Amino acid sequence: MLLMPLTPPKDAVYFEQLYQTHADPWDYRQAAEQAKYRLTLEAACRWQPHPSRVLDVGCSLGYLTELLAGYAPEVFAVDISETAVRLTRERCAARDSATRFDIRLGDALAPAFAAGQFDVVFVGDVLQGAFESSHRAVEAVRVLLPLLTPGGVLIVADYLNPSQQNDYLSLVERGGAQVLEKLYFNDRYWFRLKGALKGLRTTAFGQRLLCSQRVYRFLARRSAKRGPQGSKHFGLVVRPRP
Repeated sequence: MLLMPLTPPKDAVYFEQLYQTHADPWDYRQAAEQAKYRLTLEAACRWQPHPSRVLDVGCSLGYLTELLAGYAPEVFAVDISETAVRLTRERCAARDSATRFDIRLGDALAPAFAAGQFDVVFVGDVLQGAFESSHRAVEAVRVLLPLLTPGGVLIVADYLNPSQQNDYLSLVERGGAQVLEKLYFNDRYWFRLKGALKGLRTTAFGQRLLCSQRVYRFLARRSAKRGPQGSKHFGLVVRPRP
């Protein structure tokens, strides 16, 4: 059996209410977030170009899950919110793809899957919730790494202050991971723009600006000149330490 019995997610009520009252709680449709998903998938392709089965942990509205259509024959996804699961299923069902999607309710920090099932496991904007408790973040990595097949990779990405990147890396390594690649999303100036817009964010003009990939690419080029300091999202490609 691929799936083990699911346990009730601990924070389900909070996140379910959030998704019921906000169509896009973290503005994942906006340009920098969409670029993050594309860059994450590109990293996966570098390390696992032809996976058989992949897992999107904490899939939220399913933007990354949907992008995985065609990347692997089987794509699994879990989220703590029933509404998020429903919306992800609807998004993926609309794709004309031979990929088989299996989207389930589950705890992102304790996904109930058997070991050794996935060539790639994606974990986006999940560990940051455990970052304030280093022990919890380390345990999450320890739980996720065994889900990988031999040679598989775990890709984590979170929104952090650049000064936290080294601490984040250390926590992941303490969870038993060997770092293969650091991922910089060059989105610092884009988030500065978002902050500067303030009340204009919800206007049609503000939304067009924040959803513009052209604006994101312009700001990303500037952010890249800052090196690691130019990224608010930071990611790692890792595998279990030998």
